[in-house]
Amino acid sequence: MTEPFTVTVVVQKWEESERGWGVRPDGYSLHIDEAQRKRYIDAYWAEMPNTAPDEYSRLSGTPYAAEVTLTDDEQRLMIHKHGVRRRSNDYPGDEGPDGWKHNKEDE
Repeated sequence: MTEPFTVTVVVQKWEESERGWGVRPDGYSLHIDEAQRKRYIDAYWAEMPNTAPDEYSRLSGTPYAAEVTLTDDEQRLMIHKHGVRRRSNDYPGDEGPDGWKHNKEDE
């Protein structure tokens, strides 16, 4: 087992769309670089049905760079699955250039 380490990655926010409910934040994914982000997104959409399901996740906002600490499992996923998904809405770094931001005063 290796120690967690801090690295700069590409962060992509996601939002969930649910029929009859609306849209809400749905965490973020982390990627080694822009090419890995694109492959991750392409693989995600390739698994979706041809018609919009009642509930699904979609991209939200502009990707941005941030420093994060990765666990062993996350390090493996970053390599083998082109990224790792975190379901937290406590975004890393400055939380990106657009979209809603986590209200740290509420913690």
